[in-house]
Amino acid sequence: MSALAPARALPVPPRPARSTATARSTAAARPRPAAAARPKLVVVPRPTAGRVPFVLAVAGVLAIGLVALLLLHTLAAQDAFTVHKLTYRSAALADQEQALTIANEQAQAPSSLALRASGLGMVPAESLRVTRLHGRPAALLYAPPAPPAPAVSPSASPSAKPTASATPTHAATKPAAKPTIKPTVAPH
Repeated sequence: MSALAPARALPVPPRPARSTATARSTAAARPRPAAAARPKLVVVPRPTAGRVPFVLAVAGVLAIGLVALLLLHTLAAQDAFTVHKLTYRSAALADQEQALTIANEQAQAPSSLALRASGLGMVPAESLRVTRLHGRPAALLYAPPAPPAPAVSPSASPSAKPTASATPTHAATKPAAKPTIKPTVAPH
């Protein structure tokens, strides 16, 4: 009998009636009459229906856990790629900001400002006087007179009409040659 299988008492089927002579001889052969009153113990087969749902439930939980673990690992890998890309983009933007800061500082330098102002036709002020104009302070700057503009010759002006001899005729004009592009192959 197995340690896991429960023992059950089964009812003993009734015995057919015997003759008194055989009953006496049987009684003499039996030393204990109390043993016949005890029920017979029989081993019951193991229940198999209860294990199948449990095994399926455990396998389902393990499969769901494995799928969830793979999804989390995939999301973590995608996040790592995103972090790498954003870090690279941040470094590029920091380099661009530094280059723009340097360019701005160079544009605000006094020598650069003076060069751009002279290109616009401005001249440096000789004196500054602050006065009140309509009750408000106003700054008056005195600058030397601007240098005269260079004289423009009439032949160089764009409004002058070209002479007939300077214009080529359509029959004599050649179409401009197209430049030929030759592919270059780099040696390996």
